[in-house]
Order: sequence, then structure tokens, then C-alpha cells
Amino acid sequence: MKLNFIYSFIIGLGTIGALSSCQDKGGSAADSEAGTSAEAPAAPAEASEDSGTSAEANVAASAGGGAREWPTWGRDGSRNMVGNATNLPVEVNPGEMDDETEEIDLSGAKNIRWVAKLGSQSYGTTSVAFGKVFAGTNNESPRDKRNVVDRGNLMCFDEKTGEFLWQLVSPKLGARKVSDWEYVGLCSSPAVEEDRLWVVTNRGEVVCLDMNGLADGNDGPFQDEQKYYGAGLSGIAKARDVTVDGETRTLSDANATLVESLTKQIEGGLEGDALKGAIGRRKGAFAEGAPKIDETYADILWVFDMRDADNGVGAFPHNVSSCSPLIHGDILYTSTSNGVDWSHTNIPGEFIPGLIALDKNTGKLLGEEISGVSERVLHASWSSPAIGKAKGEEVLVWGGGDGFAYGFDPVPVMDEDEGIPILKERWRYDGNPVHFRQKPDGTPIKYATFKGPNDIIGTTVIHEGLVYFAIGQDPEHGDGVGMLSCVDASATGDLSGKAVWTYEYGDGSGIGRSISTPSITDDGLVICAEYDGDIHCVDAKTGEQYWVHETGSRVWSSTLVADGKVYLGTEDGEVVILSATKEKKHLGTIELHAPIYSSAVVANDTVYIASQTHLYAIGTVE
Repeated sequence: MKLNFIYSFIIGLGTIGALSSCQDKGGSAADSEAGTSAEAPAAPAEASEDSGTSAEANVAASAGGGAREWPTWGRDGSRNMVGNATNLPVEVNPGEMDDETEEIDLSGAKNIRWVAKLGSQSYGTTSVAFGKVFAGTNNESPRDKRNVVDRGNLMCFDEKTGEFLWQLVSPKLGARKVSDWEYVGLCSSPAVEEDRLWVVTNRGEVVCLDMNGLADGNDGPFQDEQKYYGAGLSGIAKARDVTVDGETRTLSDANATLVESLTKQIEGGLEGDALKGAIGRRKGAFAEGAPKIDETYADILWVFDMRDADNGVGAFPHNVSSCSPLIHGDILYTSTSNGVDWSHTNIPGEFIPGLIALDKNTGKLLGEEISGVSERVLHASWSSPAIGKAKGEEVLVWGGGDGFAYGFDPVPVMDEDEGIPILKERWRYDGNPVHFRQKPDGTPIKYATFKGPNDIIGTTVIHEGLVYFAIGQDPEHGDGVGMLSCVDASATGDLSGKAVWTYEYGDGSGIGRSISTPSITDDGLVICAEYDGDIHCVDAKTGEQYWVHETGSRVWSSTLVADGKVYLGTEDGEVVILSATKEKKHLGTIELHAPIYSSAVVANDTVYIASQTHLYAIGTVE
């Protein structure tokens, strides 16, 4: 089992959706010219004036199948990790796992509804809606035994039984750790609607999928699934079928050319070690192709390749593509994962947007941020956007890879100077205090040092007109200073140093580096984890600390609050359960069978959480 314990950015991401059919709404980004337009699709109908959460309710009403589901990262557009549930269990026995086969015996299990096998690394937090559960993973436990090479997989399961239904199996870029880290798999959480869903692949593609896979036919407008599974979107034009020993697969041009060349050499009379070597190389290249796909594969409706310089935006993902798209009305928002190259000093795409808007029905590019995020990017822009209301106006909020949080007008407008439609900036706020960025004499503090500046990797949460978020870095950089901020989403201009409150790392107080997304409860608590393993609870209005709980393990996950309880997964494979109250109370701990790098979610009184190797459905079983 290949367990590369890689980057943090993978965890803090998500999205949502609104109901309408994708099949009858224009061409795909793959088969039509992608361009820019100042005319944006409609946003949801205006909600009534309220304390700042009407947009959240508006988004939630248009997504998923009901308020008790979890159709996107953060449940709805607010991205607040709080769910609706009752009677969630504290005492859980996950069964016994066979270390050789990784099969789990549930005969002695308690409060486990079902367990499904994932790959060997699983970073994509689950989404649950309309009777289906979706989880991102890799291909190390292949569902199609003919397709066994490294891939990025989104698996779909039946919500009641855990039965495997279908999967998206995205080929690797071949860029290895630079842009598509080996065996990391698919890290995005999909946004789900009744008949379709959206997700970001390991290849830096935004894809729209049919909810039923190919089981009900290829609904289009995209019709090149067979070629996509063999070569990815960028390789479709030259992908072709090749037959070896009676089996036909669809290969990329490079792999097809290699297989054909090796076949000629093999048939031309090679002998001994040369023959064995050629046969082995041909076998490896041929395995990279897609076998004849069936109804257990995803039905792709459209694809937008963010890496494509002509029909996309020319993004350069650093290590992985890791964002969960946000759907609001007919607009899809996603970060591009644009960042530094392998040297960590050069920015190949310093003028590439970190955040873009697409037409959710067609994949057409509608707008992009021009705030200069990529010029200042510290590592990469992986964080997922959020949306909500502040003083009656909708605002799109997002954490950039430069360590700033931003507020934008949600509907793109044409910028006369740039000549392109943009997401107009309302405000920005530096999540790093000045002394994280420079020494007293003004000398810059180096990134990836204990006292240095941080990215925003977790997600900005908007609740009652306020934005909450923590700063952090890739776990490979270790521990360091951090800060949790609360910002007024209705403000304008540069808000740096003007937060409602901050909760800063200090001597024995405050929060250190965090890649987690906070949970804000209805009774005024902010609960957020940090990478070193502490869970913090502070007052939502003042930032006053109520308590800190030490888990004793590294934490990549975000807290889930539901049924008056806090659920948090740890790198040690434990799910820590606390009381979501001003007084700290440890309720229990669930010991799973592998490390946990994704976050727990709740739907229909069931907690879903993925370890690196398995997806668990946890609920009270009478």
C-alpha cells in the first residue's frame, strides 16, 4: 500500500449546486470555443433581508435534496461545517480489519451502517445527496480490475447500502510531484444537484457529471468518454485504439506510438533480455490506456481544462489540483490551484487568476479575479470559495494563496481596462499580521519557516455577515505561527489590521498553523483545529477563548458540529468527539483502521468519514 503522506492543501475544500438539467444547455468546453463573456447566468432569486444568512439559506435550498443532506463541501455556500442531525452515536466499534486483504469484518461492529473500500490514499471529503455518496480517492484498490494503474478516482456509492455504483477515473498528467502527485488521487469534494454534479479532477479540469453514470446512457453533450479515460481532455484529439494480444485499449498519442514501436521491435526478432525488456515496456504503456468502458464509469457532460492556455486559463497547479467548486445560481466558482513550480521560487503563471467563474451549464469561462493573487502566491491557491450575505448584499469570499482573504461581487462584470469580464474586488484582508511577514527592521521573513507568513488553505466561512478563517501551510513545513480572523464581509477596501477580532498564536495561547475550516455554531461558538492537534473553541463575536483540547495527533481535517457534538479525524486514525459547548467535555474516541486526512460530514443522521483506505457510514443502529 503506497501511503505518501503529502500536502495539506488537499483537505479544506468544497461546493454546491442548483437544480436544472445539464443535457440540454449548450455545448461543452471541450467541443466549443471557450471564451469570456460579461453576461453572467442568473443568480438565485433574491432572498429576504435578514441578519446575513439569507444567501446561505438560498444556496442550501437550491442544492442537494434537503437540509439534512450534505451536497457540497461545507454543506452549503456558507461553507460552515455545521450539520443537522439527531441521535448521533458516541460509542462506535468499526469492526476488525484484515491487514493483508484490508477487508473489514463487521460482525462485532457497533453503530456502523456500512463500510466501503477506497484506494490507498483518500483526501476528498465526501458529499451526500439524493441517495448517493461521493468520495475522492486513488486507484490502488481498482473497481475495474482491467484498469489498475495510478489514477484519480471519484467513487459513487448507494447511500443506504454502500454499494459501489460508478466512478470517474482520471488519467494522471505525467507531471508527477510538480502538478499531479503520484497516488494522491482526486482531492476535490463534488457539488451535487438532483441530476448532476461538478468536481475538480487531479488534472486541473472542472468536470460536470451525470448523477447516474453511464448506467442510463451517454447523455452528452460530451461524447468522448472512451478517449478521455485513455488520454484525458488534452489528449482526446490524438487518442486512438491499439490492440495487443487480442485486447483493445484507447491510448494517448504518446503511449500508442510507444506501444506500436515496441510491437514492431518484438515482432522483428528481438531475443533474450532485449525481448523481455520490450515486452515489459509495452505492457506498462498499454496498461495506461482505457479498456472498453461500461456502465460503472462516469458520464461526462462537459469539461473545462484550467491548464489549457488557449481554451482554459493556463493554470499551473502546484503538486495537486485541490479545490471544491461552489455553485450559486447558474455560476460555478473555483480556485485554479495556480502556484509555484518545483523550485518553490519561480511562479510560471504570475498573471494567471487564482479564482475563476464558469457557466455551470456549459463550462464557459465567465470571469476571473485580477487582484494579483498569483503575483504574490506563497505556494498555491487551493482554498475553496464561499458565498453569503452581509447587510443585505451578496458577497463572494475566498482565501488566496498569498495569505489574503478577499471579498468579490458574485456576478462578473466587464473591466474596461483589461477588456475581460472580472470578479470585482470589494475588499481584501491580510490574514497574516505584519510581524509574520517582516522583522522589526522591515526585513522579509522567509516563507516555510516557523515565524513566517502563511497561506489560506482551509476555507473562508461566512456566517451572519462575518467571515471566519485560519491561516496555515503545507504540513511538510511543520508547525508555526498562525491566526484565526473574523472580518466584516460588508466592509470595503483594504481591511488588513482592521479585523473584528483575531486569535493569534502566542506564548501558550492562540492558534498555530491550521489547514482546517472552522465551524460556527448557532449559539455563538467558533470551533477550529490546528495542525499540531489542538482543537480551539472561542466566542464568535469577540474571539475570547473558551477552551483548547489536545488530541495528541496531527490534524489535517476540519471539525464537524452536529447534534451538539464535535467530530474530528486525526492522522492517528482517531475520530475525537467533544461536546459543542462553552465547557470542554470529551465524549469519546472512535479508532479507525488508517490515518484520516479528510473531514467528517453528516447526512440523514449518519456521519460519513473516510480514512485513507475506507469510507465509513456511522449511525445509531438499534
